[in-house]
Amino acid sequence: MTISLSKVTRRHAAIGILAICSSYGFLASAQSQNPVVVMDSIASSFNAAYPITDTEWGGPAFASGPVPTRITEITFGLSGSSSPATLRLFPLDDATELPSGPALATASLAVVQDPNNNTNSSANTYTAAQLGPISTVTLLPNKKYALILSAAPDAVFFGLCDNNGPGNAYTYAGGFSVAAAGYLRTSNSGADWQPEPRTTPILRLTVGTLDQAVTRTPIPTLGIFSLLTLSSAMALLGIRRSRRPT
Repeated sequence: MTISLSKVTRRHAAIGILAICSSYGFLASAQSQNPVVVMDSIASSFNAAYPITDTEWGGPAFASGPVPTRITEITFGLSGSSSPATLRLFPLDDATELPSGPALATASLAVVQDPNNNTNSSANTYTAAQLGPISTVTLLPNKKYALILSAAPDAVFFGLCDNNGPGNAYTYAGGFSVAAAGYLRTSNSGADWQPEPRTTPILRLTVGTLDQAVTRTPIPTLGIFSLLTLSSAMALLGIRRSRRPT
């Protein structure tokens, strides 16, 4: 019995086409999921505020949880000027708990004050879209970071509100914990840093865990090569088989 060349060719050409479908690369794309409030002191009274200027910077410090996350929302208690503020996300050294290099990302934030608030202090909430590059930085597991605010040079007065004591009065969740007493400050644009253990900044920090969603990215060259190679090999095999006697 002989095997039909046309049947063999069609059959293995189909296998070659399947090779195109299988020659797709798998890439993990990180997407923030399941937002969780991991640091919260927003219920504290806005009793006081350390001044924030273009050289005097300050903000909350923390240790991240056991899984990779990204910041999805931040609320700060802010006082005074409505001039734009600058927010920087710094990595901290594991041992010193001080910034260990340049900021990982920076965002310009609009500051809005409640005209009906006699203390000129308001909670300002910033979404991932408003946080821009900061929201795209992956917070690695069990690492230390700080969110540091600075003001525009022409700001009349701008402050980060705090509870006027005690320090590190955050409510933590998601495995997040304290770093650098919960509050870092610098009086010379980051040349020197000091923890501030006496007070707690007014803050609510929300993060999302990373869902490693697998997506398919086509690799056309590999698919065509697989098709031609497999189809040619199967066709030759079919020819040889068609000449074999029963």
